[in-house]
Amino acid sequence: MITRAEQLGIVRGPLWIIGHSDEENALLDPITNDVEVITERGRSDLDDDDDAEIHQPVSAAIVVVDDVETLADDLDDALPQLGSVPVVWVALPSLSRGLTTSSVAAVLDDYGWSASAPVELGQGWTAVRVMPA
Repeated sequence: MITRAEQLGIVRGPLWIIGHSDEENALLDPITNDVEVITERGRSDLDDDDDAEIHQPVSAAIVVVDDVETLADDLDDALPQLGSVPVVWVALPSLSRGLTTSSVAAVLDDYGWSASAPVELGQGWTAVRVMPA
């Protein structure tokens, strides 16, 4: 069975997950051992050392949101760092009333980014790959 991370082409390297809850941070679970999960840019979730820093560039990022306001706030904070990340996704609930792939595309357009066609992740989640326009 293919995992959500594999559906998105995330198979190795540091993965930055930008989420606001344990459910959002665990959206791609199970993740293979070849992927190192980061929920705070520059810090590994696997490292118990408080002074440890990530020196390897992030290879993928996923912004997990459930409303337009949260997406805009997350993009304000993260987009300056996401420009150098080769694979960036935005994940959203498939049945959200206020957040659709069209509204995600509109918000991204305000930042000079664009979105690909949606990928159904199953269990009520959809993702769109995003990139600078």
